[in-house]
Amino acid sequence: MCGIAGIIVKRDAGFNIIEKIGVMSASMKHRGPDGEGFMSVHENSARPYFGSTFTNYSRADLNYIPQTALSKENSPSRLVFAHRRLSIIDLSESGHQPMCDVTGKLWITFNGEIYNYLELKSELKLAGHQFVSESDTEVVIHAYQQWGIDCVKRFNGMWAFCLYDEEKQMCFASRDRFGVKPFYYLNNEKFFAFASEQKAFVKAGLLKPRIHQKALHNYLTNGLLENETSNFFDGLIELWPGTNLVYDLKNHELKISDYYNLKSHNTLENDNLSEAALIEKIKHTFENAVKIRLRSDVEVGTCLSGGIDSSALAVTMAELTNKPVHCFTSVFRGQLINEEKYADLVATKINASYFKTEPSLEGFERELDDLIYSQDVPIWSTSTYAQYKVMALAKEQHIKVVLDGQGADELFGGYHHHFTAKWNNLISQKKYMTAFKDISSSNKTIQASWLFYLKENVKQHYHHQKNAFSKFLEPNFLKQHEILNPSIAFNDLNEQLIDDIYNTRLKSFLKCEDRCGMWHSVESRTPFSDDVELINLLFSFNGNKKLKDGVSKFLLREAVKDKLPQEIYARYDKKGFETPMQDWMKKLKPKMIAEIKAANFDFVKTKNLEQFDMANSFQYKLLFKLYVLSRWQKVFE
Repeated sequence: MCGIAGIIVKRDAGFNIIEKIGVMSASMKHRGPDGEGFMSVHENSARPYFGSTFTNYSRADLNYIPQTALSKENSPSRLVFAHRRLSIIDLSESGHQPMCDVTGKLWITFNGEIYNYLELKSELKLAGHQFVSESDTEVVIHAYQQWGIDCVKRFNGMWAFCLYDEEKQMCFASRDRFGVKPFYYLNNEKFFAFASEQKAFVKAGLLKPRIHQKALHNYLTNGLLENETSNFFDGLIELWPGTNLVYDLKNHELKISDYYNLKSHNTLENDNLSEAALIEKIKHTFENAVKIRLRSDVEVGTCLSGGIDSSALAVTMAELTNKPVHCFTSVFRGQLINEEKYADLVATKINASYFKTEPSLEGFERELDDLIYSQDVPIWSTSTYAQYKVMALAKEQHIKVVLDGQGADELFGGYHHHFTAKWNNLISQKKYMTAFKDISSSNKTIQASWLFYLKENVKQHYHHQKNAFSKFLEPNFLKQHEILNPSIAFNDLNEQLIDDIYNTRLKSFLKCEDRCGMWHSVESRTPFSDDVELINLLFSFNGNKKLKDGVSKFLLREAVKDKLPQEIYARYDKKGFETPMQDWMKKLKPKMIAEIKAANFDFVKTKNLEQFDMANSFQYKLLFKLYVLSRWQKVFE
């Protein structure tokens, strides 16, 4: 897990490319405190360099190990790469980046983990490839040599990388299937630049921190962030999950192509399996997903909330490693949202090395600016702070890698609206009695399930909060873009889950996951979000099977039933790393209003700010977003 950056100059850009890449690297040192490297190309000759921090390299036998300082590069460069290293696999110098092949004509700066790299390495060796390191990065280079840009279709993992091919005079970049690892770029008439985080462009002076107006509208009215390739930072573009980028250095043309889209993997291939056979297949695939994510040359821990997802990871890790697992959780004692007792049950069962953090309002106020800066874009909930503190706790205990359960809800069906999609599907097929029984049995998970379903159907046709924005936001701003109905119910559960993955939920959650972890130099591994075998399996049968007798994530529960404490297996509520947000907002209201007024937003009806009702969840969440936006403005502008 690392930070990457690069610049390609098209013509005189009016700046020192070496100086800029140095600043971009420095801005992401939290992503890679264990090493720093650079590569510069001039007259088609690429050479490695070290920065000002890491200078004592001894492996002169490897052609990618730098022997010269970047500051000594006097030749006019037309392409540069930077890499900040968090050492996880192959801790030696042979894992240094940017890395190249033996000819020095193929270079890469890579962020992520290819978990099946050992299997790929064995296959490549049989094809005649020779390796000089134990890193997965070198496997990516040889995979590209063997299979071209289609190599990414063979990867199981999370990644964002850019590869320079001297012979073909092109750069090839790719991002993993669901976007676990970030990749942003600028492309104008003078230069092309990419980086892991938006702040790298801002710090280097390549981008002014102006807000993209549609992104701002989506954030405030639709609760969406980074839901389009155009970014919150105006002018910046996000390489979309599951896509490749090819940049032709001869004519400076850029081409984007899909290599993976979950919609094409939504099949009925395994629909004929019996329930028992399906559960066994899921169990085996899930265990393998966890197993290969334990591949590391440093210790691996896990985040533990006490819910099904994190508990499944913790008990499986303990079984596979046969030793105490480092577990990290956030607690809120005295609050209804506190899940401490459930996390305690799991930790006790597996004899975990167990650590807790208790986020506070005082801490949130004190660390808010750092939290916002770490995220690059505004946050929409204080739950991000809980995640931020859990990652800080892992760092305090010197754990550099954790597993986390992001994506389980979107694979297995963990939200209430997933029930709606199933019921819609049953009714559309005129299976009225089956739907009746399923809705009735769901009271254990959804309070007053019949009333819930009735309300959800009403919401499909009436956005009851749409007009509420006009009390606090100016009409000209509201008219700029569409205010979307947040209640979108499909007639097919798998289609609903795919929409959650790409358009509304998971992608944003993964962004927070990456930034919270990497700000504290912790690599977060998410088997539910990046194991291609598990993902494809979960979309190879009728999605209705994922919910049974009113129980969410039924198939995951059954797959780990024998490992879980009974109290966890039988849990039907859902919390996660929640915070007492409403209580905090009530106490912060005067400060938030003062900050928003000071920000002088032209789209806010400042005179109405005092009318925010903190008992109304819609209103206090909107007030919070305006407050965070005012802090973001100060942090970045």
